[in-house]
Amino acid sequence: MELDIFSGRVNPRWLLDEARAKVVADLQHRLEPSAVSPPEPPGLGYRGFLYDLDRTTWRAWRGSVSAADLVLADPARAVERWLLASLPDQYGELRPRIAAEIES
Repeated sequence: MELDIFSGRVNPRWLLDEARAKVVADLQHRLEPSAVSPPEPPGLGYRGFLYDLDRTTWRAWRGSVSAADLVLADPARAVERWLLASLPDQYGELRPRIAAEIES
C-alpha cells in the first residue's frame, strides 16, 4: 500500500493484513468498468493510493480505480475512502489533507 503524495521524498507505505486486503478486494470487485479514462495525476501533491491486488498495481484516485488495462468507476470513492481510513497512525497528520482532497 502506498499513498502517492510526495515529490522528492519517499511516499508513505504500509502493509495491509489479509483481512484488510480482502476488504479492498471486495470493494474493488463491486465496481463496474468505465469507458472514461481517469485524469492524469498532477506532478505534485496528492495522486491517490497505489496498491497491489492479483499481481496488478492499481491506483485509486478521483473516482476511479485503474490499472494499465482497466478502469473501474468508483463515483463514491469507496476504495479511496477506505484506504484513507487504513492509513497508519504514524501518518495521521496527512489524513485531513487527503480527506479534503477526496471531498473536493
